[in-house]
Amino acid sequence: MRITRVPFAVASCAAGLLLAGCGGDGWPSAAGPVATPSAPASASATPAPATGTATGTPAPTGGNEDGTGRCTDAELDAAVGATTGEAGQRHTTVVWTNTSSRSCTTSGFGGADLRGPDDPTFGPSYSLPRSAEQPAPVRLEPGGTAHTVITWLPGGDWTPTELVVTPPDETTSSVLRWPGAAVQRQDGATRPGSYIGPVTAGAG
Repeated sequence: MRITRVPFAVASCAAGLLLAGCGGDGWPSAAGPVATPSAPASASATPAPATGTATGTPAPTGGNEDGTGRCTDAELDAAVGATTGEAGQRHTTVVWTNTSSRSCTTSGFGGADLRGPDDPTFGPSYSLPRSAEQPAPVRLEPGGTAHTVITWLPGGDWTPTELVVTPPDETTSSVLRWPGAAVQRQDGATRPGSYIGPVTAGAG
């Protein structure tokens, strides 16, 4: 199932505090990352490290200098990978696979929304803000993979049923089954314990 949504790059910078293109100022040592909420959105751990592969590799700095075009949502297949972590923050990997016959480049932050029961205070959807990590372009050969890490704070009494993800600079989302447990809602928090990391080379 795929749905259409407003582009993150446009929505984010227009509000000055959303998910696409509006940066952070570093990682606090105790309260989690400085993250700019993407919409009404809502503690301290470093996102899971990323590893590259031969099929998904860092692209030259500066974007598509190698001549490849941007990866579109029609060319990227999204799937849920492993979930790691224990009592504190947990990390769920979303794997992006280039299903086209051409090389393409992806870079930046996509979108991530957790959806579940209608919370009486915050509603049924939790839009995750971006981490303060610096994104870098990733070149994907046909069949190549990249990944995004969703860091989330377990606890509370709200359990999502779906994870809705959107590739960077795209408008069509993929609806995946949420593999985790209950998530603490921190909609609107300035230093939330749940957030989305940038696209990184490899399957995670």
